[in-house]
Amino acid sequence: MRRYILASLAALAVAGAAFFFLAPYNIAASVPHLPGVANILHGYLGNAVAIRAVSLEVPRQVDLEDPGLIRLGAGHFATGCLTCHGGPGIPRNPVVEGMRPAPPMLTSEDYDAKEFFWIARHGFKYTGMPAWPGKERDDEPWALAAFLKQYDSFDRESFEIAAYGEAGGYNSAGVRFGGLPGAIKPELACARCHGEDGLGREGTAPKLAGQSEAWLTTVLTAYAEGHRESGFMEPLAAPLGDAAISGIAARYAGMSATWQGNPLAFGDPERGRELAAQGSEHDDIPSCASCHEGAGADGLAPKRPDTPRIAGQDGYWIYNWLKMYRDGPVPSSPRAHLMEAAAKPLSDEDIADLAAWYAARQDG
Repeated sequence: MRRYILASLAALAVAGAAFFFLAPYNIAASVPHLPGVANILHGYLGNAVAIRAVSLEVPRQVDLEDPGLIRLGAGHFATGCLTCHGGPGIPRNPVVEGMRPAPPMLTSEDYDAKEFFWIARHGFKYTGMPAWPGKERDDEPWALAAFLKQYDSFDRESFEIAAYGEAGGYNSAGVRFGGLPGAIKPELACARCHGEDGLGREGTAPKLAGQSEAWLTTVLTAYAEGHRESGFMEPLAAPLGDAAISGIAARYAGMSATWQGNPLAFGDPERGRELAAQGSEHDDIPSCASCHEGAGADGLAPKRPDTPRIAGQDGYWIYNWLKMYRDGPVPSSPRAHLMEAAAKPLSDEDIADLAAWYAARQDG
């Protein structure tokens, strides 16, 4: 019996080696799979996604019905997904239809929100579907999941308004290659998320109007050079040269606006006020106000130009940024180590309370 087992194993090894080296299965994309192979592969993919997504929990700060989060997801879809998958009312380019498997036109019924998140975060091997470009930013792909769960409710016009800020923002009948310029109106590149007025399109993106030119230049440069992770910002900042970064920073720094933050549905602003002003000696938490406030006519601007204003910023962004500095990925940009040290002692409750307080602060 033992001889038969050994002989069988040897035969399997020889057959496996022959299959590997002689490569009888044609991997050419121009040739269809053998009957049943595509179904098996796609079924395995679906099972793999479902099993890995079932234990995920939607983060506390994420509201999948939030219009701002859906718009943010639409914006990233336009940047990172449209080229292969097409979009609402925007057909795929014939080039990607020659891929095997071809990237499908999507529908909200394909997966649930947690499964969409898992796919966006991790991608698929052997398909060309990439992982999230901000490699450690687990918070960001929820925006894409929020959009994809509403995908079927969008037509071309409403998608363009969500993703680009105006109807007609994508000026091609179908997907065209060659990068963002030419397919997207260049003037919409930043405004499509941050707004023409720099106030973030009602929660779609952080407020930039009136931030210092030095801070905006530092952050854009960090995104462009990979010192600050974000699947939203890195793909857009990477092609920018120094002149473009300087121009964008000067434009938003020159805007004046009243900031009114959108709070989250949780957090105690009164406790956040005390924590921001005084910190906590017992818990080794420094005062936020000592760096982020104290200048300007209303005292809500930071004293140093290389420090951002946060008073009146939306609670969603303050919450995410504090979690990022505490849990990672911590930027390797100048002075980021100071925020890392300040955020390390914060509990989730501390972060929620600080976000509630600073979102409630406004000019006047």
